[in-house]
Amino acid sequence: MPDIAPDWALPMREIMLHSACELQDALGTLDREVPHELFNARNWKIAVTLNPKSEADIVPGAGLTRKVPPPATTRFSNWIVGGGNGVTLDMRGNRTGSVDFNFDSEKLILDSALPCERETISYHSLTKNLAIKEWLYRSVQANAVAGSVIDNPKFTAQVVVKFNGTASYTYTFPPGTDFLTLGGYLQLDQTLSIVFTKKPAVVAKYDLVTLPAGGDGFKRNQARQVTSSISILEDQQVSLQQIRQQLQNLRAVGQ
Repeated sequence: MPDIAPDWALPMREIMLHSACELQDALGTLDREVPHELFNARNWKIAVTLNPKSEADIVPGAGLTRKVPPPATTRFSNWIVGGGNGVTLDMRGNRTGSVDFNFDSEKLILDSALPCERETISYHSLTKNLAIKEWLYRSVQANAVAGSVIDNPKFTAQVVVKFNGTASYTYTFPPGTDFLTLGGYLQLDQTLSIVFTKKPAVVAKYDLVTLPAGGDGFKRNQARQVTSSISILEDQQVSLQQIRQQLQNLRAVGQ
Protein backbone atom coordinates (compact mmCIF):
# COMPACT_ATOMS: atom_id res chain seq x y z
CA MET A 1 0.00 0.00 0.00
CA PRO A 2 1.49 3.38 -0.94
CA ASP A 3 1.69 6.10 1.69
CA ILE A 4 -0.35 9.28 1.50
CA ALA A 5 1.65 12.03 -0.20
CA PRO A 6 4.31 13.39 2.21
CA ASP A 7 4.60 17.05 3.16
CA TRP A 8 7.07 17.86 0.39
CA ALA A 9 4.47 16.70 -2.16
CA LEU A 10 1.39 17.94 -0.30
CA PRO A 11 2.15 20.89 2.04
CA MET A 12 -1.36 21.36 3.43
CA ARG A 13 -0.54 24.47 5.48
CA GLU A 14 0.99 26.24 2.49
CA ILE A 15 -1.82 25.25 0.12
CA MET A 16 -4.60 26.33 2.51
CA LEU A 17 -2.92 29.62 3.44
CA HIS A 18 -2.38 30.54 -0.19
CA SER A 19 -5.96 29.57 -1.11
CA ALA A 20 -7.39 31.65 1.75
CA CYS A 21 -5.26 34.65 0.76
CA GLU A 22 -6.30 34.44 -2.89
CA LEU A 23 -9.95 34.17 -1.86
CA GLN A 24 -9.61 37.14 0.50
CA ASP A 25 -8.00 39.28 -2.22
CA ALA A 26 -10.60 38.30 -4.83
CA LEU A 27 -13.62 38.76 -2.55
CA GLY A 28 -12.32 42.04 -1.12
CA THR A 29 -11.86 43.50 -4.59
CA LEU A 30 -15.28 42.34 -5.76
CA ASP A 31 -16.86 43.73 -2.58
CA ARG A 32 -15.46 47.18 -3.36
CA GLU A 33 -15.91 47.28 -7.12
CA VAL A 34 -19.05 45.26 -7.91
CA PRO A 35 -22.59 46.27 -6.87
CA HIS A 36 -24.03 43.90 -4.29
CA GLU A 37 -27.16 43.30 -6.32
CA LEU A 38 -24.93 41.84 -9.05
CA PHE A 39 -22.61 39.85 -6.76
CA ASN A 40 -22.62 40.12 -3.00
CA ALA A 41 -19.14 38.98 -1.98
CA ARG A 42 -20.15 38.80 1.70
CA ASN A 43 -23.07 36.46 1.20
CA TRP A 44 -21.32 33.11 0.71
CA LYS A 45 -20.29 30.03 2.57
CA ILE A 46 -17.06 28.70 1.04
CA ALA A 47 -15.90 25.10 1.28
CA VAL A 48 -12.31 24.29 0.30
CA THR A 49 -11.69 20.56 -0.12
CA LEU A 50 -8.30 18.90 -0.49
CA ASN A 51 -8.28 15.36 -1.92
CA PRO A 52 -4.86 13.68 -1.93
CA LYS A 53 -4.53 10.27 -3.59
CA SER A 54 -1.55 7.93 -3.86
CA GLU A 55 -1.54 5.00 -6.25
CA ALA A 56 1.21 2.43 -6.86
CA ASP A 57 1.49 -0.44 -9.33
CA ILE A 58 4.34 -2.98 -9.32
CA VAL A 59 4.63 -5.62 -12.06
CA PRO A 60 7.41 -8.20 -11.62
CA GLY A 61 7.88 -10.84 -14.31
CA ALA A 62 10.03 -13.91 -14.96
CA GLY A 63 10.52 -16.17 -17.98
CA LEU A 64 12.80 -18.71 -19.54
CA THR A 65 13.46 -20.51 -22.78
CA ARG A 66 14.77 -24.04 -23.16
CA LYS A 67 16.01 -26.07 -26.16
CA VAL A 68 14.79 -29.67 -26.25
CA PRO A 69 16.80 -31.78 -26.97
CA PRO A 70 20.16 -30.04 -26.24
CA PRO A 71 21.64 -27.92 -29.06
CA ALA A 72 24.25 -30.57 -29.97
CA THR A 73 21.65 -32.11 -32.28
CA THR A 74 20.82 -30.66 -35.65
CA ARG A 75 17.09 -30.40 -34.88
CA PHE A 76 15.55 -28.99 -31.67
CA SER A 77 12.39 -27.30 -30.32
CA ASN A 78 12.35 -23.97 -28.48
CA TRP A 79 10.01 -23.87 -25.44
CA ILE A 80 8.90 -20.57 -23.86
CA VAL A 81 7.22 -20.59 -20.45
CA GLY A 82 4.76 -17.73 -20.11
CA GLY A 83 3.36 -15.38 -22.69
CA GLY A 84 5.56 -12.67 -24.12
CA ASN A 85 8.14 -11.94 -21.44
CA GLY A 86 7.06 -14.86 -19.29
CA VAL A 87 4.98 -15.00 -16.12
CA THR A 88 3.98 -11.64 -14.62
CA LEU A 89 2.35 -10.54 -11.37
CA ASP A 90 0.45 -7.28 -11.03
CA MET A 91 0.35 -5.74 -7.53
CA ARG A 92 -1.65 -2.53 -7.18
CA GLY A 93 -2.87 -0.37 -4.30
CA ASN A 94 -4.05 3.16 -3.53
CA ARG A 95 -4.90 5.42 -0.61
CA THR A 96 -7.20 8.42 -0.70
CA GLY A 97 -7.81 11.17 1.83
CA SER A 98 -10.20 14.09 2.04
CA VAL A 99 -10.41 17.13 4.30
CA ASP A 100 -12.83 20.08 4.17
CA PHE A 101 -12.11 23.65 5.27
CA ASN A 102 -15.09 26.01 5.63
CA PHE A 103 -14.99 29.80 5.41
CA ASP A 104 -17.50 32.60 5.80
CA SER A 105 -16.85 35.10 3.02
CA GLU A 106 -17.63 38.17 5.16
CA LYS A 107 -15.35 37.03 7.99
CA LEU A 108 -12.64 36.17 5.47
CA ILE A 109 -12.80 39.66 3.91
CA LEU A 110 -12.50 41.30 7.34
CA ASP A 111 -9.73 39.00 8.62
CA SER A 112 -6.69 41.26 9.02
CA ALA A 113 -4.63 38.63 10.86
CA LEU A 114 -4.23 36.33 7.86
CA PRO A 115 -0.43 36.15 7.17
CA CYS A 116 -0.64 36.65 3.42
CA GLU A 117 2.71 38.42 3.11
CA ARG A 118 4.66 35.30 4.05
CA GLU A 119 6.63 33.64 1.26
CA THR A 120 8.21 30.22 1.07
CA ILE A 121 11.40 29.13 -0.69
CA SER A 122 9.59 26.88 -3.15
CA TYR A 123 5.90 27.26 -3.95
CA HIS A 124 3.88 24.13 -4.52
CA SER A 125 2.12 23.77 -7.87
CA LEU A 126 -1.25 24.18 -6.16
CA THR A 127 -0.16 27.51 -4.63
CA LYS A 128 1.68 29.30 -7.43
CA ASN A 129 -1.36 30.98 -8.94
CA LEU A 130 -4.83 29.53 -8.62
CA ALA A 131 -6.35 32.40 -10.64
CA ILE A 132 -9.40 32.53 -8.36
CA LYS A 133 -9.80 36.29 -8.84
CA GLU A 134 -9.84 36.00 -12.65
CA TRP A 135 -12.33 33.14 -12.43
CA LEU A 136 -14.71 35.12 -10.21
CA TYR A 137 -14.36 38.30 -12.31
CA ARG A 138 -15.19 36.44 -15.51
CA SER A 139 -18.18 34.80 -13.82
CA VAL A 140 -19.51 38.17 -12.64
CA GLN A 141 -18.99 39.71 -16.09
CA ALA A 142 -20.85 36.84 -17.73
CA ASN A 143 -23.61 37.24 -15.16
CA ALA A 144 -23.92 40.97 -15.92
CA VAL A 145 -24.13 40.40 -19.68
CA ALA A 146 -26.65 37.56 -19.48
CA GLY A 147 -28.79 39.16 -16.78
CA SER A 148 -28.74 35.92 -14.78
CA VAL A 149 -28.02 35.07 -11.15
CA ILE A 150 -24.81 33.39 -10.04
CA ASP A 151 -25.54 30.18 -8.16
CA ASN A 152 -22.89 28.03 -6.45
CA PRO A 153 -19.64 28.90 -8.27
CA LYS A 154 -17.10 26.09 -8.25
CA PHE A 155 -13.37 25.94 -8.90
CA THR A 156 -10.99 22.98 -9.17
CA ALA A 157 -7.21 22.73 -9.46
CA GLN A 158 -5.45 19.40 -9.90
CA VAL A 159 -1.80 18.33 -9.86
CA VAL A 160 -0.66 14.84 -10.86
CA VAL A 161 2.91 13.63 -10.31
CA LYS A 162 3.79 10.22 -11.74
CA PHE A 163 7.02 8.25 -11.40
CA ASN A 164 7.67 5.36 -13.81
CA GLY A 165 10.42 2.77 -13.69
CA THR A 166 11.36 -0.46 -15.48
CA ALA A 167 14.26 -2.90 -15.23
CA SER A 168 15.21 -6.18 -16.89
CA TYR A 169 17.83 -8.90 -16.49
CA THR A 170 18.74 -11.51 -19.09
CA TYR A 171 21.11 -14.47 -18.84
CA THR A 172 21.85 -16.64 -21.87
CA PHE A 173 23.57 -20.01 -21.84
CA PRO A 174 23.57 -22.98 -24.27
CA PRO A 175 20.36 -24.71 -23.10
CA GLY A 176 18.33 -21.48 -23.22
CA THR A 177 17.73 -18.07 -21.69
CA ASP A 178 16.54 -16.86 -18.26
CA PHE A 179 15.21 -13.37 -17.82
CA LEU A 180 13.60 -11.21 -15.14
CA THR A 181 11.65 -7.97 -15.53
CA LEU A 182 10.39 -5.40 -13.07
CA GLY A 183 8.17 -2.41 -13.83
CA GLY A 184 5.90 -0.11 -11.92
CA TYR A 185 4.81 3.42 -11.12
CA LEU A 186 3.94 5.66 -8.20
CA GLN A 187 1.34 8.36 -8.81
CA LEU A 188 0.51 11.26 -6.49
CA ASP A 189 -2.75 13.02 -7.35
CA GLN A 190 -3.82 16.17 -5.48
CA THR A 191 -7.12 17.93 -6.16
CA LEU A 192 -8.18 21.25 -4.65
CA SER A 193 -11.89 22.09 -4.93
CA ILE A 194 -13.56 25.37 -3.94
CA VAL A 195 -17.35 25.53 -3.74
CA PHE A 196 -19.45 28.65 -3.01
CA THR A 197 -22.88 28.26 -1.44
CA LYS A 198 -25.21 31.21 -0.87
CA LYS A 199 -26.19 31.99 2.68
CA PRO A 200 -29.93 31.37 3.06
CA ALA A 201 -32.34 34.19 3.78
CA VAL A 202 -32.50 34.36 7.57
CA VAL A 203 -35.26 36.88 8.28
CA ALA A 204 -38.99 36.21 8.00
CA LYS A 205 -41.76 38.48 9.30
CA TYR A 206 -45.17 37.32 10.46
CA ASP A 207 -48.24 39.07 11.87
CA LEU A 208 -49.39 37.04 14.87
CA VAL A 209 -52.60 37.58 16.84
CA THR A 210 -54.58 35.45 19.25
CA LEU A 211 -58.27 35.05 18.56
CA PRO A 212 -60.70 36.65 18.87
CA ALA A 213 -59.14 39.98 17.89
CA GLY A 214 -60.82 43.27 18.92
CA GLY A 215 -63.73 41.64 20.75
CA ASP A 216 -65.06 42.62 24.17
CA GLY A 217 -62.39 42.08 26.76
CA PHE A 218 -59.72 41.81 24.08
CA LYS A 219 -59.14 45.49 23.33
CA ARG A 220 -55.42 45.06 23.99
CA ASN A 221 -55.29 42.02 21.80
CA GLN A 222 -53.85 43.61 18.66
CA ALA A 223 -51.70 42.08 15.93
CA ARG A 224 -47.97 42.27 16.56
CA GLN A 225 -45.21 41.80 14.00
CA VAL A 226 -42.73 39.13 15.02
CA THR A 227 -39.34 38.62 13.37
CA SER A 228 -38.06 35.05 13.25
CA SER A 229 -34.71 33.65 12.05
CA ILE A 230 -34.77 30.70 9.71
CA SER A 231 -31.77 28.64 8.59
CA ILE A 232 -32.73 26.08 5.97
CA LEU A 233 -30.26 23.19 5.89
CA GLU A 234 -27.27 25.48 5.42
CA ASP A 235 -24.63 22.93 6.38
CA GLN A 236 -26.35 20.26 4.31
CA GLN A 237 -26.31 22.54 1.26
CA VAL A 238 -22.55 23.04 1.56
CA SER A 239 -21.98 19.30 1.97
CA LEU A 240 -24.13 18.44 -1.03
CA GLN A 241 -22.25 20.91 -3.20
CA GLN A 242 -18.93 19.38 -2.12
CA ILE A 243 -20.17 15.88 -2.95
CA ARG A 244 -21.38 17.08 -6.33
CA GLN A 245 -17.99 18.65 -7.08
CA GLN A 246 -16.11 15.50 -6.04
CA LEU A 247 -18.31 13.36 -8.29
CA GLN A 248 -17.53 15.67 -11.20
CA ASN A 249 -13.80 15.23 -10.52
CA LEU A 250 -13.93 11.43 -10.72
CA ARG A 251 -11.95 9.96 -13.58
CA ALA A 252 -12.44 6.60 -15.23
CA VAL A 253 -9.61 4.21 -14.34
CA GLY A 254 -8.48 1.69 -16.89
CA GLN A 255 -8.08 -1.90 -15.73
